[in-house]
Amino acid sequence: MIIKYVLPFTLLSASFMANANLRWFDIELIFFERQLDSELKEDLSADDFAAIDYSKTKDIIADAYQEIQKIKYKECTGEFDITVNQEETSSIGEQRFERTVTEPEMQTPAEVMPEQDAPTEFDDEQLACHKDIDITALETLPLTPEALTQEHTDYIYLLSEEQLELKETVARLKQRGLKPLLHTGWRQPESNVRNATPMYLYGGKNLSAVVNKTEKAQSLEQMLEEYTQFDTSYEMDYGIDESSTETLHQALPAIDDAPKESILAKQTWQLEGKFKVFIRHNYLNIEADFDLNDLTEQTVEQLNFEQNQNAFSAEQLTETVLKTDRFSQFRRVISSEIHYFDHPRLGVIMQIRRYNH
Repeated sequence: MIIKYVLPFTLLSASFMANANLRWFDIELIFFERQLDSELKEDLSADDFAAIDYSKTKDIIADAYQEIQKIKYKECTGEFDITVNQEETSSIGEQRFERTVTEPEMQTPAEVMPEQDAPTEFDDEQLACHKDIDITALETLPLTPEALTQEHTDYIYLLSEEQLELKETVARLKQRGLKPLLHTGWRQPESNVRNATPMYLYGGKNLSAVVNKTEKAQSLEQMLEEYTQFDTSYEMDYGIDESSTETLHQALPAIDDAPKESILAKQTWQLEGKFKVFIRHNYLNIEADFDLNDLTEQTVEQLNFEQNQNAFSAEQLTETVLKTDRFSQFRRVISSEIHYFDHPRLGVIMQIRRYNH
């Protein structure tokens, strides 16, 4: 009877000890864009590759921004004050602060929300604290995404800029005329290939936001030309008088309701992919799949039927297309060493460091 209860307790204790003894690592990455060699004949397009599967990845960048937003929201609502030189601190940029809960009766409503005679700029900033940070609305992601400075092993989290150690490498890349797209890192425990969590990483321009902004900026006349082709065939089908704008809108669907198929069916960044670090046969390994995307213009020929001449005429049109180059790596790496992964369009510099906690 004693063994029945002692054995499960022993196994449970051993499990906690095993988790506590896990090795943790800091993974730091630099992605930079390279100019394509004009003499290169190899086709690097990702058209023939299957789309990258992000279903089991962790969006560590968005998680970091949400952590920052929670703290800003608490500051805004007066849930905690900012104090310094305390035991448990976090940081945003160079400012460190302590989360200290404020008693409700110690703070008046006037302290939570300023009076109307307060500066308008402060009111706007106050209201902005209540809004979530929508990364998908950014047109460009900062080279180093913002993150809190944390020192723990409770969960996987993004490293802050001050915790990164390859800043001089980024500066040298810029001096050589290369364009860094993303410089970031995260802290994670050791794991085998089956249990390791792939990180969803992205950077550079948010191509979806650029396209959406362009579409919204189009005038009504441009929208009509793009989504409806008004010729004599519409007059025959709907009996529309060209001089009657009211009749035109009654006969055809509203522009807002017209189907709009963007060339970007989902959120698409200039750099986008997943990166996984795992232990295999007692060695560190990495598995990476990334797409380098770009919007380019190409000329296409469109045939139009001229009813008056009862013949087809060719028209040269310019359309925007998405061009994608695929980068894939599967390699054994050594901790503390700086590794470089080469690609005609994309360069990756990486270092994995043991985190002593």
